[in-house]
Amino acid sequence: MTHRPLVKARQGWRIWVDSDRGLAALLLFLVAYGFFIYPLACAKETTNPLAASAFSVVLVLGVLATTRHKGMRMGMVILAVLAFTSRWLHLLIQAHAVHVIAASASILFFSVLSSLVIQSVFRGGGITIFRVCGAMAVYIILGILWGELFVLVYLFEPSSFYFQPSSQFGEPPVSELLYFSFTTLTTLGVGDILPVHPMARSLTTLEALVGQLYPAVLLARLVTLYQR
Repeated sequence: MTHRPLVKARQGWRIWVDSDRGLAALLLFLVAYGFFIYPLACAKETTNPLAASAFSVVLVLGVLATTRHKGMRMGMVILAVLAFTSRWLHLLIQAHAVHVIAASASILFFSVLSSLVIQSVFRGGGITIFRVCGAMAVYIILGILWGELFVLVYLFEPSSFYFQPSSQFGEPPVSELLYFSFTTLTTLGVGDILPVHPMARSLTTLEALVGQLYPAVLLARLVTLYQR
């Protein structure tokens, strides 16, 4: 009798994961995190409890939505714990080295997460609306991933990007670099932030290329299969 609630919880979690509902939940929160919570919360600071809490939810949803194999699940949990710990440690200790570790851990986690979401989208079975949501989530993950890459480049070389003289931001300008990442991914190219360092330029060019090819090749194909 005492084990029934635990068994029901496990069954409910398994149904939620196997039905790909987690991919839709991940997409919704990534939109909220990338376009509303993080930019508004970090408008004048590099990080704060609200942004760190939202990042923690992204980690949890990423693990729940993509992990089915026991070994892979453990690996994702380790990466999530590393990213979680370093992000909150940076919140408490505003140190350059800690921020480098936090950015590196985020890059590693989002790189693996994007790969696992793609695997979940194309695993056996028909293409559902949840899997289309998963593919869209990858597109947003790529924007966040490149934003962390730009932050890492800035941490090593602050003159890697040119900002308008009237710009006001925290140090480092995490929110601005995330905004720059999404304008590059969507090839919007506002021009208020410019890459100067060769590494920053290479990453910008690569992101723009991915931003063009990903929707045209993968998303379009998935929508076609879903309609069929």
